[in-house]
Amino acid sequence: MKARLLVLAALLAGGGLTACAGDFWDMDPPSEIALDPALAGDMFIDAVEVRSAFYNPPDAFSDAFVPAFRNGAAACFDGRQPVRAIVFIHALDRDGDLIADDGRVRLPGSVDLHDARGRVIARYPIRADLPATGRDLTERRTAAAEVFGERLCERVTAG
Repeated sequence: MKARLLVLAALLAGGGLTACAGDFWDMDPPSEIALDPALAGDMFIDAVEVRSAFYNPPDAFSDAFVPAFRNGAAACFDGRQPVRAIVFIHALDRDGDLIADDGRVRLPGSVDLHDARGRVIARYPIRADLPATGRDLTERRTAAAEVFGERLCERVTAG
């Protein structure tokens, strides 16, 4: 047991496990839990939490993402029942420029919707994919977040 812990510690310290991290979601994509589209119109997104790793402090990415995500999702979440959205961005470099190797802005992730009792009532794999423009980083974050919210609406209303 002690030997296993030493090997695991060595892998973590040397970055041996990080090479696999990017491929994890490709091997095991999040499962979808569909929300009845009729229910979405009765709900509004009361709180949004952005996660990308084990340590998820509010930061400049979250500050730009949260209001734009809400704006993008507002078209289908304009009711009175509060839900909390937990947004997990799979491969987020919080300090990066959000531009992929091909010059596009891509944010693969998922959204869990939690009811007032904390139960997961919906889960959707989401991918924001849009052309990168010459805009600054805050504008790219905002545009990607709004598309992320729009994609959530598309998934919810598709049934």
